[in-house]
Amino acid sequence: MQLSELRLSLRFRIIAVLAAVLAAGAVVLGAAAWHSSSLAAQHAYDRLLRGGAVQIAENVYVQGGVVTVDPPVSTIATLADYDLVFYKVVDPRGIVVAGYEDLASGADPVDIKAGVVLEDGTYQGQPVRIATLARQIDLPGTNNWATIVVAQTTEARRALARDLTLKALGVIVVMSVLALLAAAYAVTLALKPLTRIEREIAARRPDDLRPIEAEPPLEIRNLVEAIDDFMRRLSERMAIMQRFIADAAHQIRTPLAALDAQVEILIGTPASRRKADTVRRIHERTAELGRLTGQLLDHAMVIHRRDAATTIPVDLNEMAKSVLAKAVPFSLPREIDIAFMPDETTPMVKGDVVSLREALSNLIDNALKHGAHSRLLVAVGADEASAWIEVEDDGDGFSSSPAVLMQPFVKGTASPGSGLGLAIVAEVATAHGGELAIVRESGTTRARLVLAR
Repeated sequence: MQLSELRLSLRFRIIAVLAAVLAAGAVVLGAAAWHSSSLAAQHAYDRLLRGGAVQIAENVYVQGGVVTVDPPVSTIATLADYDLVFYKVVDPRGIVVAGYEDLASGADPVDIKAGVVLEDGTYQGQPVRIATLARQIDLPGTNNWATIVVAQTTEARRALARDLTLKALGVIVVMSVLALLAAAYAVTLALKPLTRIEREIAARRPDDLRPIEAEPPLEIRNLVEAIDDFMRRLSERMAIMQRFIADAAHQIRTPLAALDAQVEILIGTPASRRKADTVRRIHERTAELGRLTGQLLDHAMVIHRRDAATTIPVDLNEMAKSVLAKAVPFSLPREIDIAFMPDETTPMVKGDVVSLREALSNLIDNALKHGAHSRLLVAVGADEASAWIEVEDDGDGFSSSPAVLMQPFVKGTASPGSGLGLAIVAEVATAHGGELAIVRESGTTRARLVLAR
């Protein structure tokens, strides 16, 4: 797997995020462990230092009018096992009777009379922890308070804090690694349904567009439902196209066979009137085949644009006027009164203008060729919910019901035609959230293309 593919991997991204979170957590816990370890070491050694200061203070006494100290060797030895130890005893007159004279304490004289006071300091260039307390003794002519100062370097404290922190960090690292491995295993298990879905889709034939059978996790259920819906729509579109191709092949085969027969007759016929009739029939068959091919292409175009075309606002008055002007030929075999009635407002719909023009052109062409005897009216109307374009003629109507007429290759009259005109109009109406309504009443036939606004 390449690095770019690895970065796009869902498993890699989840594990990377978990690793980053665990690493950040380990840093925070490490800092907390160092703080806690430092406090624990400080507390432990402070107890020893406090005890040592108290032991020394208990061994301070007056002998012959002089303050004397008998240092507890065991206590000092215990403190010296961990660090360097310094002490000083000052009698009530301020004279150092034992220890290091330059060992100083910044403790408050009032506080040390109440108990041991601990503080941080520096002695002989080393950081130390200092314990100071006062011991009341009976020495005439003085304030009767002797001061005891004990200092201990802090290296052992830091060593203990480091040792405790390293042990805690070891536990944190082990737990983080175990958590990351567990998370990686959990992610692998969680992604197994995706693998099953992938295998199911990969094993299918190209024409197998059934819904996915593998049960998806809740988090990707909407994604799988979207894929199923897409495959359903694709299956419907493929079925339409397959049916259309089959019907088109059947419809084209008939005029081609007739055209071939007419050509054979023409070849075997001597120059005569019959030859002219044959040429005329060939011309009619060729024109019929051209119309069929054009409408087949128009039908395919409408089906394709149903989901792919970009919709724009369309002024139905202007569109109907321009389509009517182009759809009516300059010469007609019969005299027909053609009228256009626009809507008083400006009805706008959002749609595919190419498909709408093709639909209206088919309605007008259908009315001129198969319906209108002497009158054709194109009218535009609208209300709050929908807008429509209506084509009305005074023809004889259709021999089939409107629902049947909207099926491809179904002709409603005995006149020549492909039976695709109304099917194209119905497709366009459905794509625009509307319908095609055909009504026959009072000697007129009205085909209304209704569009949602």
